[in-house]
Amino acid sequence: MPVRKMSRREFIAKGTIRLSGASLLLSHYCTKPAFASQGEGLHKKQKEPAMEYRTLGKTGLKVSVVSFGLAHLQEPTVLYKALDLGINFFDTAHVYQNGNNEIMLGKVLKEYGREKVLIATKIPPFELQESPLDMGPMLERKIMEEMMEKSLQRLQSDYVDVLFVHNVLDKKWLSNETILSFLEKAKKEGKARFVGISLHDGRVFTDVANEVSRFTSYDVLLAWLNFTSAPEEVEALRKVRRKNVGVVAMKTQAGGYIDEATTSLSPHQATLKWALNQDFVDCAIPGMKNMEQLIENLGVVGKKMSWNDRKILHSYYNSIKHRYCTMCGKCLPSCDNRVDILTINRALMYFEGYREFEQARQTYRELNKSGNAPYCIYCYSPTCRCVNGIKIAQRMKYAHSIFA
Repeated sequence: MPVRKMSRREFIAKGTIRLSGASLLLSHYCTKPAFASQGEGLHKKQKEPAMEYRTLGKTGLKVSVVSFGLAHLQEPTVLYKALDLGINFFDTAHVYQNGNNEIMLGKVLKEYGREKVLIATKIPPFELQESPLDMGPMLERKIMEEMMEKSLQRLQSDYVDVLFVHNVLDKKWLSNETILSFLEKAKKEGKARFVGISLHDGRVFTDVANEVSRFTSYDVLLAWLNFTSAPEEVEALRKVRRKNVGVVAMKTQAGGYIDEATTSLSPHQATLKWALNQDFVDCAIPGMKNMEQLIENLGVVGKKMSWNDRKILHSYYNSIKHRYCTMCGKCLPSCDNRVDILTINRALMYFEGYREFEQARQTYRELNKSGNAPYCIYCYSPTCRCVNGIKIAQRMKYAHSIFA
């Protein structure tokens, strides 16, 4: 069935309606899904749950099981509420919102008290290109050090608790002398208490995770994990944790899609609960944009997976399976025109799941510079195939109709 095109006006209007119930949720702490009917359950005032803390691998840091991914956050008042509710670990990056993400966090922590909070930021080790298929050259250590210094200035802090090498795309990077010397110097100078890598790409996931297990240099692994993750990826992360490397889960809500088939089922609580119930996960950093999402995510603290949760996940998967890309990359060799299918699917996820139209459009428009994104419009005998059943050609044309 073709997906109905949503206009930008309609997209913004729907988002505004859903935000309107945030203040009510704060005063009545309800664990119903944040995007369900706003009047549902609001008369039942519930007690705020006590936060649970776990040890982040060999770092010894005690982190809140639900921690905070800041990538899409615009409103700093959400951070104050998160701190009040016991969240103590906040993840940002040098490139998020062109640095404004770190600036926002820095201002809040300056007022709240740096010593009470754990901060992680990420530094990319390579030049950003128009397409992830065309990886730029490795950065010199001096450039990474300058980026690190800039991040500390924005955060108004002399150090971060965890410094990640952002988006590792090759297991060979883990033994790269430039990267290792950069991390070693950051620790030696006290600019980073602990170091690690972030792992996003399904094409290299297992290889990179397995390689992390062989190194003593890395303290923490930040990795894509949700209930759709491949068994070999889950096992690789379990192996990493057995080596006492801390494991932080991201992308836990499998895109965070919302539609009439799932809003009454609380799928996003079930997906987060699934991640936190994995015995190798120390904490999760779901990306949160508003008070509603904060309250919804905190509703899973201390909860175990139930039969109903598993039923919810099954329904949610059936709802998203023809649009949610796991970024495994198995479709890429089947495309004769070398279209960057993964990035286009990521743009669609930003639009449909994260409800970030501008980020989605910018992600897609950058691809036009490489010259291969429009090929799908004229591809009448598509060769590209998805092992999970996504109709790639149809989705690519749908993306072009929205973003081009």
